[in-house]
Amino acid sequence: MENVTPTRMNLLLKRRQIKVAESGASLLKNKRDALLTEFLKLLKPLLEKHKKLDKTLERAINTLLFALGKDGSEELRSAAFASAKELILKMKEKKVWGVSVPEIEGGDGKRSILLRGYSPFSVTTRIDETAYSFELLIDEIVSLIPMEIKFKRLGEEIKKTTRRVNALEQKVIPQLKEEVNYIRRVLEDREREDKFRMKLLKKKKERVG
Repeated sequence: MENVTPTRMNLLLKRRQIKVAESGASLLKNKRDALLTEFLKLLKPLLEKHKKLDKTLERAINTLLFALGKDGSEELRSAAFASAKELILKMKEKKVWGVSVPEIEGGDGKRSILLRGYSPFSVTTRIDETAYSFELLIDEIVSLIPMEIKFKRLGEEIKKTTRRVNALEQKVIPQLKEEVNYIRRVLEDREREDKFRMKLLKKKKERVG
């Protein structure tokens, strides 16, 4: 307490600081609870998305292996070059309780056989099925990206907010309260000393009188 000046002004200041810190901790708790609600709300859909992605990936690999075994790598490579397409994505940010989370527009990878760049008569149904399976896989991955980023950022913000709440409740506020108690004790001691001195002065005057 060496750096604390025990004055009434400081006592009032420290008490105000406690109120501000307690109010800040309360607001941060509300923010953390809201973020946690969003975080938990996202958990189940995210797990379901991962399961769906695993199934789509398994299907895509199986169709690829089947086409590779039946039609050969040259046919598949030729179809892949012909159907190569640039995937254009637009990403924008929105705020969830002060946390920037992404939203993706576009990225629809599914196409009809007529839009894949090769003649429907030049490939087998196996190759076309492989193309369709991987288009589905791309769509699944693209739709998963913003959810993953949002989940991660919410988790990080929850940790950060929790640390700030803990710092206020476990360090800042107790320290301020300790300083208030110290100042109050010193002021009370001074007041008692002043009263004692006043009594002594009064007694001296009475003797002199």
